[in-house]
Amino acid sequence: MEELKVFITRHPSDYCGDEISIDQISGVKWDCISGGVNRKQSGYSLYGYIDYSLAKDLVNCSGRHDFGYNSAKICISATSNNRPEYIEGYKILCEQAGPKPPSQISLSRPKGYPPCTKRILQILDQTTTITRKELRGIIINDGYEPVTFRNAMKRLERKSRIILQGSSCSGNQLVSKNPSSDREDSTIPFQQSK
Repeated sequence: MEELKVFITRHPSDYCGDEISIDQISGVKWDCISGGVNRKQSGYSLYGYIDYSLAKDLVNCSGRHDFGYNSAKICISATSNNRPEYIEGYKILCEQAGPKPPSQISLSRPKGYPPCTKRILQILDQTTTITRKELRGIIINDGYEPVTFRNAMKRLERKSRIILQGSSCSGNQLVSKNPSSDREDSTIPFQQSK
């Protein structure tokens, strides 16, 4: 039988890692806190444990967090395991972990509304420019959390989906959609479910 492998890292946004046989991973579970520095994330990723000596060779693991348990927590992220050679191993580990819990972001999203980033782009499709304060008011009125709005704005700016003019500390900061990043998913009209 062919040995099934997955690609492991220390946390989902870490790209320094290597492949490992799924037989060398134990305690597979869905979690939102990474090993080592205990980095928290908003959603859940697949995690497991491997021997510390392997972790020091395969992932960003200094060994400083080995308190005698002889195992290191590693991440088996979906994006790192979408290549053909890892899909089957990832699928088996997901089955071992059981159903994936919903993310905190999706739990705090107003019922019937899209993710906050998509909602912001929908609003920007209806206007050329809006102030941050006006945009925030619409989003909060829709029922999104203020922290969700802030994170969505950061994500959209980082991906160059929006153009910001002025200080983010000012409610008068101008926000507009970046026309060069126009995507199909942002042009779907918003309809609240009843």
